[in-house]
Amino acid sequence: MKSFVMMALMLWASAATASAGLKPFVSDSLQQIISSRQGAPFILVLWSIDCPPCLQELARLQQMRSQFHATSLVLVSTDEMQLANEVTQLLSDFELDQMDSWIFAEPMPERLRYAIDPAWYGELPRAYFYRSGGQRIAHSGSLSSSVLQQWLQQNPRNVDAVGAQK
Repeated sequence: MKSFVMMALMLWASAATASAGLKPFVSDSLQQIISSRQGAPFILVLWSIDCPPCLQELARLQQMRSQFHATSLVLVSTDEMQLANEVTQLLSDFELDQMDSWIFAEPMPERLRYAIDPAWYGELPRAYFYRSGGQRIAHSGSLSSSVLQQWLQQNPRNVDAVGAQK
């Protein structure tokens, strides 16, 4: 019965997010994201619609979006699936709707936070810088332009001046 409920939840989550461009983030989604990058560096940004510093960070990412290749930035909304329309609208407003975007899609967000990082208790904004070797560095608090620029300079093989893959 439990697997049936999870399957039904996954089907509902997929249908709810398909038109929005959001993917449902479940407990194994992080591994899917990592493996799809095939060792390429990327930034995982966790945010929420009710987090003012997160919205400032999205504005900063909007200003810098041309410097990021679409696969080097992953946005994960920690909001509930019921807020998928609002999340989609915000991503569109910030012109980030072409980035790889996910939304929490399980009834227990604690499980998803633990799957991302057992030491993370949900504070936002939160980001993880993944290096080409698979190592990651956690960052709590808003990402400054200088931190983002430094990452871009350290990972030049992933982007060029207009954001195209090298």
